[in-house]
Amino acid sequence: MPRSSAWLEAAAAAHSDLAPTWTGQGVTVQRVCGGANNALYCVDVGGERIACKLCVDDERRRARREFEALRILEATGLDVAPQPLWLDERCTVVSYPAVAYRWVSGSPLGPELTSRQLAALVASIQRIHRLRPGDLAGYELSDAWFHWFDFEPYLDELRGQLSEHGPWLIDTERRGPELFARLERLVEACALVVASSDADPRREQVPRRLCRVDPGLANALWCDDGRLRWVDWEYSGWGDPALELADLRWHASLEGLSSTEHDWLRDSYRRPSGDAGFEERLAVWDRLISTRWACLILRWLWSAHAGPDRERLTLPRADVGALRGRLFRFTERAERVVLEEG
Repeated sequence: MPRSSAWLEAAAAAHSDLAPTWTGQGVTVQRVCGGANNALYCVDVGGERIACKLCVDDERRRARREFEALRILEATGLDVAPQPLWLDERCTVVSYPAVAYRWVSGSPLGPELTSRQLAALVASIQRIHRLRPGDLAGYELSDAWFHWFDFEPYLDELRGQLSEHGPWLIDTERRGPELFARLERLVEACALVVASSDADPRREQVPRRLCRVDPGLANALWCDDGRLRWVDWEYSGWGDPALELADLRWHASLEGLSSTEHDWLRDSYRRPSGDAGFEERLAVWDRLISTRWACLILRWLWSAHAGPDRERLTLPRADVGALRGRLFRFTERAERVVLEEG
């Protein structure tokens, strides 16, 4: 039996048994805390460890997207990600697409970062953004998920979040009506910014680069050899680096950084050459993404009460009180960006 089949069957057995640790036929499998859209296992065979990741099967083709991005990164020698091993989309051994890569030993960054880690964080993003479509022949990768090259879908998403979760917020939270009115005002202000901006996010106007899409610090591993490597590439593809820089600023996992640290990260990032519209797009993305994060927290708060909003392979732990406090903080910080700076 090929090793990949044996590894996948072991991960499938652990997943079926809902076991945090599973052992059989000389293979040890340990469940690792994964993202909501995947289940991650460390498979150990005689001291050789691999990461086997089961992904939700949806239109994003998460396992393939991750595998192809890792193949490209391996070919470039940038050393910012694990070595890919195999992809299985047959869904016969286990009912989810699976991707496997060499296990990376290290600790996730955050919530506080040393100056060395801050420098490594921006340097790694910079290296990833060097890669352009066509740099390597024989490799296929789609546009990054969530990079739509149009501002309007982001406004539609914000409006949809308020339409779906706003009535619940108004009815169940003591300050729900106030919060809903503030979020609604933010979305309206974002629409005015989009309508009045000269920024052009169209695909043919953006010098696309490889983008991770999710800069969450849980996926940034400070490795045993002192290097920073990223895992969880299931949204990655060719995208707008200005959008990625905005998400680096407003991502929930980087909330603990000071304004000085955030300013240093942004100032240290070297803008891609030949991208004359970068700063104009960044100004719009800052407003949309800071508002989006407030709406995402609203969705998570709603899910803590109502249950998952879609199929999840890992149910995130929810502290309702902490989510409520974060919703107020994220709304306030978006107001500073969208209303005070706008």
